[in-house]
Amino acid sequence: MPRSRAARSPRPSATPPVVARRPGGFTIAETLVAATVSGIVLAGVLTASVELARSSVRLTHYAEMESQVRRALTQLEVDLKAASGITLNSASDLTVSIPRSDGTTSQYTYAWNSSTQILYRVPGASSSNPSGRVELVRGVAANPDGTPGVSFQRLDRFGRTATSDRTTKTVQVGLTVRRSPGTSTRTSSSVSATFTLRNKLSS
Repeated sequence: MPRSRAARSPRPSATPPVVARRPGGFTIAETLVAATVSGIVLAGVLTASVELARSSVRLTHYAEMESQVRRALTQLEVDLKAASGITLNSASDLTVSIPRSDGTTSQYTYAWNSSTQILYRVPGASSSNPSGRVELVRGVAANPDGTPGVSFQRLDRFGRTATSDRTTKTVQVGLTVRRSPGTSTRTSSSVSATFTLRNKLSS
């Protein structure tokens, strides 16, 4: 009689290990890291934007100052070269006398006002005359030592300090312009120019 074979039990099938899956989303640590990185990037962008804005303001102020100063010096040069005489009323107040073709003389006064911080030109021999006043340069503040923001200095034909209007042959002009309109951004420019009185006889 044939021998019966013992029944073999089936081998258990190899199954892959079960990996627990976390629910969708980020952990608190990942969220905090992302927020920190985003904050750093945003701060850098804001800082760059502020610096660009300040640079733009400085450039605008400088362009405005340069335009006003150039116009003022050009007008002053024209008047001084044509002047037959000057009167230094004060360190920041100068009257020029310009002969006309009809034999008469026109006078113009250049003056600086400490309260308005404006250099202006006005017809006549008095800087207090408001009629016909033309503002040339704004933002000319007094110097830190209290001296005027605009100064006129008389020089004789040898380049030395003149002791009177009669001996003056050259006028030196100095001014410092500042811009700081309610911000921490300040722009300043110091200018000095010398003009010869070509139409004035030196003594």
